[in-house]
Amino acid sequence: MGEPTIESLYEEVRARTPVRVDDTPVTIAPVAPGIRVLALRTPTLPPAAHTNVYLVGPDAGPVAVVDPGSPYPDQQAILDAVLTDISIAMVLLTHHHGDHVGGATALADRWNVPIAAHANTARRLAGRVRVTRIIEDGEVVHGATSVFTPGHADGHLCYEIGAATIAGDMVAGVGTILIDPSEGDMALYLASLERLLARPAATLLPAHGPAIPDGPGKLTEYIAHRRMREQRVVDALATEGTLAELVATVYSDTPRVLWPLAERSLLAHLEKLLREGRARNVDGRWSR
Repeated sequence: MGEPTIESLYEEVRARTPVRVDDTPVTIAPVAPGIRVLALRTPTLPPAAHTNVYLVGPDAGPVAVVDPGSPYPDQQAILDAVLTDISIAMVLLTHHHGDHVGGATALADRWNVPIAAHANTARRLAGRVRVTRIIEDGEVVHGATSVFTPGHADGHLCYEIGAATIAGDMVAGVGTILIDPSEGDMALYLASLERLLARPAATLLPAHGPAIPDGPGKLTEYIAHRRMREQRVVDALATEGTLAELVATVYSDTPRVLWPLAERSLLAHLEKLLREGRARNVDGRWSR
């Protein structure tokens, strides 16, 4: 048995914490100059139940469609209806997770447009989603400047448009961000948060939840939270323990139902500390 995938962990958490689906009709709304959003239901991590699809470009198009993540036909039909009178230039992906790419192939095939993403995302999606254009860090794509922000995923990109940044899973307007060491890296994630903080864009447009007008404030909050959690890990390592033992101490403020996910983030912290010489691992038991 290998390590659980992010998708299987999400499924486990969803089974334990059912999310009430809002029956309010889905509507498209402007969130920043040249950017509109449509929140579609996806198999994402509770308490979130939707992934934001962003349309970048003029009202009549052509637009780039960012993260059409829903695999559900009824949700794809909603997006199709919105796009009936809007021309599409391409599909842009922030990263490879299922709740961000679930509708990408269907949309690209229906409108005969390319799918664009970072090379690492294309590699992870091989055999599932055909990425036909590779985006490099700093490249301008359909008026959006790509910013390489690995950590949550090794191919994660954000897209800056004017004073707004489509942030993918760097931050969330609802829920939390998982750093799983099988696909991500805690040190890189922290560096990517710092990189975004140093850039000029003010408003963050996350994949889950509402827009975040005070982007710098949210990024500062996220960095402080991860540093706080890291210090709790360091403190807990004063007593040798397994992952299961440590998670109960480090994440005592987190509902037990989320501990399977917390254990993965804990491991990401521990691997960072191990590389820095601040933790030891002997036969699955961790200490300073």
